[in-house]
Amino acid sequence: MPFLALALASAVGLLGVTPAHAELPRTPLRGELARVGDADSAVIWLAGQNGEVDMAVVAKYPHRPLVAPRFFLKHSAEEVFLAVAPDSQPLPEALMSRESLTRSASQREQLRRDNAAELATMPEFVAEQSSSLAGSCTAQQRTWAASVYGDPTCGQPPAGNPIFTATVSDYYCEGCENPLGSEEPNACTPDLLPCDRVRRESTSVRLRTTSWNGPVTFQHSGHSAHFAVHNCTGNGPVTFNFSRTGWSGSGSVQLDPQEMWNIKVGDFSAANAAKKVTMGQWAIGRPESGPTYVFNAMSVDANSGATDAITACGDIITKYRMTDLTVPSCHGNAYVALCNGTNCNNACFHCYGPNGCPN
Repeated sequence: MPFLALALASAVGLLGVTPAHAELPRTPLRGELARVGDADSAVIWLAGQNGEVDMAVVAKYPHRPLVAPRFFLKHSAEEVFLAVAPDSQPLPEALMSRESLTRSASQREQLRRDNAAELATMPEFVAEQSSSLAGSCTAQQRTWAASVYGDPTCGQPPAGNPIFTATVSDYYCEGCENPLGSEEPNACTPDLLPCDRVRRESTSVRLRTTSWNGPVTFQHSGHSAHFAVHNCTGNGPVTFNFSRTGWSGSGSVQLDPQEMWNIKVGDFSAANAAKKVTMGQWAIGRPESGPTYVFNAMSVDANSGATDAITACGDIITKYRMTDLTVPSCHGNAYVALCNGTNCNNACFHCYGPNGCPN
């Protein structure tokens, strides 16, 4: 069985707008491809495995992050860069896709507007007066951490074991929160209708702890990982360590008081999940095995001072299942999911893009 642990100090076992940001003055991370931001908010792109691009999102309480969590989940690493980077900063080659060659300035502005709209839905916070609860994360800090992490359970004291398993569902369709299908130039994609609908069920091992004083370790195998630590209070930085087997970006960062880092690695986003429903792969998910099912770990050190306190959250996706919820009558009782995408002349596929069908 995969190893899972949370080490604690006590004997108790727990398991549109154009951005104008200056470059964040920090030592580059291992595998760093690009960085956009300032001292309060930044996004960092990291070389992932098998040509993937991973990201780190940095924020400082009480400020909003540079990229909204919901925007991040819906878009590729390239699209996130185009939404937050100034025009003067060129798109790194590692982030380029086939769509880069045909993307217009108006499309980039739309990405910026979409991110700004998502950021506008996030709650606003103001700096608090010095708390009398030394060594604790305030209720406002916990709510802020949840908004930056993108999940309301982050920052909330767990009702039971802080390490547990959870399954969540998201949906892909016209009018759903997530798009269905691919719109890459020259792609062969299903001829989708408004009645097409796909559900993804993601199972993850979760860490949720807050106002914690002492070391923390969280580790498990999985297809992807989202780790985050917010240094709520204390007399200095804490050390946030993160790793994934075979990942060049594994390393450590120092988090100053009020600072929060999110590290997201592997194939986890809705943007990537949406691609699974193209090429006839509507019902293909990922079991607890395979080349992307590897060991992930995070830990926090230097958090044992009398006034030190952190919020730590983690999600390691162990498996996901995709289900075609489309009723047969949607396509005149034709089973679109059987199309394999290798022949664009098939009646249930069409080609998207200015250059027609691929050969």
